Amino acid sequence: MINVSAERRKQLAYSGINEKDLLLLKENRPIFEQIVNEVVDRFYDRIEQQPELMALIGRVSNVDRLKETQRVYWLSLADGLIDEPFIENRIRIGAVHSRIGLTTSWYLGAYLNYLDIAADVLKRILPNNWQAVVHALTKMFNLDSQFVLEAYNQFEQQRIQELADSRSSMLHTVTTAVQELAGLMVELDEGAQSIAATAISTSHSQELTHTLLGELREELEGIGEMGTLIRGLSDQTHLLGLNAAIEAARAGEHGRGFEVVANEVRKLASSSRNALEGISGKLNEIEKKLKAVRQESEQTSLEAKNQAARSQELATFVQMVDKVTKDLQQLNRSEQ
Repeated sequence: MINVSAERRKQLAYSGINEKDLLLLKENRPIFEQIVNEVVDRFYDRIEQQPELMALIGRVSNVDRLKETQRVYWLSLADGLIDEPFIENRIRIGAVHSRIGLTTSWYLGAYLNYLDIAADVLKRILPNNWQAVVHALTKMFNLDSQFVLEAYNQFEQQRIQELADSRSSMLHTVTTAVQELAGLMVELDEGAQSIAATAISTSHSQELTHTLLGELREELEGIGEMGTLIRGLSDQTHLLGLNAAIEAARAGEHGRGFEVVANEVRKLASSSRNALEGISGKLNEIEKKLKAVRQESEQTSLEAKNQAARSQELATFVQMVDKVTKDLQQLNRSEQ
């Protein structure tokens, strides 16, 4: 009995299968049951002569298990029924063989082996009617081969879709990587600008340090001048004191000139005090300058550390850019 969709019915009609063929096979089911073991054993005798097929069987199953599967298949040919579950089962079996790596040439060749063995056995068992049965079997094997090709085609379409999805995913990965690379390049540029700004700031700090040192040298020169003045005052004071002593010795109690000398000495002493105050002021200025120099030095040191840190960040960015570039190259090689 045929119970399929309109589209499938057209396929069966084109293949020449009709209710009469199915009825003939069903009427001969006892014969199929009688010869099933011989047909399957002879079929696997031929398979065992093919090392490639045996290697494939060894990876996924074993001969004894597959023989039982083939006995079920052989008897299903004489069920006298083609319906949607029958077709779905045939397509599912074809899909399994496609996934395990059995090529269509081996699969389609199996039908020819089946047909050759069946014809030989049926000719012996049904000498008067074997041609009609073999003819109906030929139609069934032809239909099965169509389902097999359909299953293989579906599997190939699925693989193509998976490849397309994989390619799409790969392109998305490449796009993302390029975007990340662009972002890294922006950060790299910002890091370079920051380093340049730090370098300029460091240069300005160094220039200011040099200026302060120059001013410090000038202040030191001023201290030298003050020292010279003090030495001169000291010399004059000493000389006046000496002269006053001489005059006093000459005049005795009447040495009024000594008072004048004493006044001069007091004036010189006052000048000395003023000079010392000036020196103290200069020293305070020097202390301020030294403090400023220390601050600038500390600032320069800090900026140098910041510059080193930014340089390290820049090196990290460069490594990341290099990694992304290598990933992109690997993706390109994979696409090729």
